Amino acid sequence: MTTQQIQTINGIATSEVQELLAAVVEDANQGQLAFQATTSWVNGVRSVTRVKSLEWAGQSYDRDFTLTIDEPEELGGTNLGPNPQEVLLSALNACLIATFVSLCSMHSIALEKLEITSTGQLNLRGFFQLDATVFPGYQDLHWILTVKGNATPEQFQQIYEAALKASPNVWNLANPVSTRPELQVEV
Repeated sequence: MTTQQIQTINGIATSEVQELLAAVVEDANQGQLAFQATTSWVNGVRSVTRVKSLEWAGQSYDRDFTLTIDEPEELGGTNLGPNPQEVLLSALNACLIATFVSLCSMHSIALEKLEITSTGQLNLRGFFQLDATVFPGYQDLHWILTVKGNATPEQFQQIYEAALKASPNVWNLANPVSTRPELQVEV
């Protein structure tokens, strides 16, 4: 009996990505994902977020992750975790990295280094509703993706542009997303 070894590049099993792509092409339902996170207040401005499952093509898959989210002491927190804005930047960075690495791997580009540093400008005048012309969210987002590997600068630029188009979190931040907020009061 021989064991077939799965080839990977940058830690990505490209044959598995190709299989997933083929499955989504064949059945659009295979491309349907739903994520869920439940966040509970702990004390002060600290909260804990739990991720327990994801839905994919009508099936539920168990997950088990916990994130402590807090504010720095200077903003009234206890500094026990990143704040929500830092988590948002982290999610943007991680999504871009996952997309970029996958695309590089699918083009047989081996990476030596990949790093993203992102910065968001926030104005508390919007948060405190002191100025109606200042919105409470980021005023500006900027990131620098630094990469080293066996591709030309032109190839990396093409991959980068494709990653910007394919990244769900870049899209989510750059485009209006339908929201359906709801309040439930327990008595």
